[in-house]
Amino acid sequence: MTTEELDFLLRSIDDLEAELAAGDIDMDDYATLKADYTRRAAVAIRAESTPVETGPAQADRSWIRVLAWLGGTLAVVVVAGLLVNQFSGARGANDSITGDIRTSTREMLGEAQQLAGSGDTEGAIAVYDEVLELQPTNVEALAYRGWFLRLGGATEDARESIEEAVAVDPTYPDARVFAAVVAADLGDEEGARAHLEAFDALDAPPIMRDLVVQMGLRSRLLATNDVLRAAEAMAQDGLVFEAIEQVALVLADRPDDVELIAGYSWLLARAATPEEPLAAEVAETHLDDALEIDPTYPEALVYRAFVRNLLGNSVGAGEDLAAFDALADQPADLVEMIDVFDLRTQIAG
Repeated sequence: MTTEELDFLLRSIDDLEAELAAGDIDMDDYATLKADYTRRAAVAIRAESTPVETGPAQADRSWIRVLAWLGGTLAVVVVAGLLVNQFSGARGANDSITGDIRTSTREMLGEAQQLAGSGDTEGAIAVYDEVLELQPTNVEALAYRGWFLRLGGATEDARESIEEAVAVDPTYPDARVFAAVVAADLGDEEGARAHLEAFDALDAPPIMRDLVVQMGLRSRLLATNDVLRAAEAMAQDGLVFEAIEQVALVLADRPDDVELIAGYSWLLARAATPEEPLAAEVAETHLDDALEIDPTYPEALVYRAFVRNLLGNSVGAGEDLAAFDALADQPADLVEMIDVFDLRTQIAG
């Protein structure tokens, strides 16, 4: 994406404010469009700030996103097929020799993947059943058999197969994600959250993290504090832009959640630099929104003071800091952050 396109997205976000004020769009359209423009801007900023990745892994992830945006069962079926394609071959310890022309379970798993990729999930399930007759604890067969059962509507059977996969290998990321989705389908939010928390503790491949995003698991299951805590953990691991994208998707469902807006804005702000301020400019528009909803929200005031200072608006930063100082309740962590980063001196200077 070019700089001109980035500028267009940022101008579009500003234009939405004017259109809403003029009554040209309603609040629902405003929230939907702003979430879309912001997500696209975050992706663009990420592209500007990270090297271009090439090769099969990048192509797989891009294709998965396209399919997920298309929506519908067919898209999810093909996504699942691509997931099998991504991970078939990764686990050779369970391979076994048979007398059939398909000489190993690995080849059978590859056949199942091909069937799934062509949309024949029933055929894929049949092959997984054959694998499990030979090798009842094959974790990949258990997990993906369950996933395709879910797509076919057999949710209870799906859960049994996937939970068995988790029992065989609690560290297999695919099984944890599938288990979270199925538990959420069945209304077991506690179980779904447990699987998602276990998944977050794993060194999961990007393709599975993408699936968590596209299935909307965090938005469906996690409280705002949990969403922000998971995003913060990702940011600490260097996955700042992945964290921004995940929170943006939840924010689209909760456009009036001041805590979420502030946390999202702070993630964006930390991705900005004086040389590349785009993320901070986007963050400021969201913090404006947060303070429209709650003019005394401490985090929004302090975060915007930092953002405005970064953008060279020391007067605005000073106003936000003064508003924070006037609050009866000043959270200690924010007071400490102001002192540690010497914000008052920077503004005065």
